[in-house]
Amino acid sequence: MGGKFMNRVGTVLIVMVLILIMVIGCGQKQTKEQLYAEAERYEREDNFDKAIKSFEALVTNYPQSEKTDSVLFRIGQIYSNNLADFTKSVQIHERLVSTYPASKLAAQSLFMIGYHFANNIGDLDSARIYYEKFIEKYP
Repeated sequence: MGGKFMNRVGTVLIVMVLILIMVIGCGQKQTKEQLYAEAERYEREDNFDKAIKSFEALVTNYPQSEKTDSVLFRIGQIYSNNLADFTKSVQIHERLVSTYPASKLAAQSLFMIGYHFANNIGDLDSARIYYEKFIEKYP
């Protein structure tokens, strides 16, 4: 009888510990303001990988936020200005243009894509294509 009681107590303790771990592990999702502040802090500290990760979390968790297009633009700028990863910057700017075509930043992103192809990547054919898209869309 004592053994069965101890087994039940042990089982209950294990279940309680698992529930506690789940509650702690499933904390509330950060607000967009928290993610933005965190990303800005990382950027000020020159921790660009973490800044990008926080900005990306904001874009993923709050795709309809009024700041999402500017956050994508900022990620593109971090890739180009701070990390010199122009290919990744182009990918981010393309994402902004395709996801938020009505954004005021879509024009700048389209231009930046052409600029990176021409001046940083050395793909003049792609640069011409994007510059022509820019001129056609924003005369």
